[in-house]
Amino acid sequence: MTLNIKPKQRKTLIAGATGQIGSSVGMHLMGLGDWGPLGLARTPDPQAAYPMLAVDLTNANDCLQKLAKLEGVTHVLYAARFDHFGGELESKDTNVAMLRNLLDALEPNAKALQHIHLVHGTKYYGHTVKERRTPYREDDACGNFKSFYFEQQQLVEQRQLGANWSWSISRPHAFCNYRTDEARNMLLVLGLYASILRELGEPLHFPGTPRSFTVKTQFSWLPTLARSAVWMMSEPQCRNQAYNIVNGDPVSWSELWPVFARYFNMEVGQPNSGTFAKFAADKDAIWQDMIAKYGLRKTDLQTVAQWPYGDYVFSPQWDVVSDMSKAQRDGFTETINTPKMFTGGFDYFRDHKMIP
Repeated sequence: MTLNIKPKQRKTLIAGATGQIGSSVGMHLMGLGDWGPLGLARTPDPQAAYPMLAVDLTNANDCLQKLAKLEGVTHVLYAARFDHFGGELESKDTNVAMLRNLLDALEPNAKALQHIHLVHGTKYYGHTVKERRTPYREDDACGNFKSFYFEQQQLVEQRQLGANWSWSISRPHAFCNYRTDEARNMLLVLGLYASILRELGEPLHFPGTPRSFTVKTQFSWLPTLARSAVWMMSEPQCRNQAYNIVNGDPVSWSELWPVFARYFNMEVGQPNSGTFAKFAADKDAIWQDMIAKYGLRKTDLQTVAQWPYGDYVFSPQWDVVSDMSKAQRDGFTETINTPKMFTGGFDYFRDHKMIP
């Protein structure tokens, strides 16, 4: 006789549940079936596939009222960030206070708590500040103390001392996903940019410097990031560890540009030291004409994509490459083909009438 032994039911708080990362992890946990996701957001999604709780993490009293009563919480996936526009410097004090408010409210009565996972990124290494040795390794010194990542990590390290729970941190870079409701999305920025240039009969110019065209960069596929977070929350060897989580194939824009040009049937352009934001600023009329001409979804060019976010991603004048050997050594071996990720994204946005 075969015994059908179900794993112990988990209850997982997802802070920042309506954001790109939180929603991706939440849907992944729903698919696994035994992680019991409960989303936390200031404005919960009424159409969410799992329960959500309205809570303002910037308000300590609201956290105490809403979270101190929760029972049976076993895991926390922390992907919350204070509101900011893509590429802007985020408030360190506010973001650290948000995590502290959650811990202060939850921890005293969370007898079942096993693990807290924080989603951070390569700003920890200072990739926006100055050039440094690559690839970035998890034990490298912090290179950007203006970012909130270092102080959040210190906070969980201090709170974990003597506690029964453990922590882990993922450090992705330039996360990508296929979805139509997220403006901070390089796949959509590039798809729109190329489509408009093609309509104008132009080559695929590179809106950046010659240096940013040739340096190496990297990306993180969000479904991979979601699976890696579950891995870190599940495996004992990941206790109290940080891991780089990127696609694993660093590439330059100069290598990707011919791939994009072939996809859109365009000539390969060269760097013009321009910006996405400047390019999009006066293209509203041509975009509305394209919507009518190709039967596209009705969108506003200035808000459908975060053009300054594209400029932020294109801004480094040095290599931004993370070492994945630690995660691979400890058991997470998934890699993603970045060029295929981009062309698959362009297919997705075409299928959903976002680009022609």
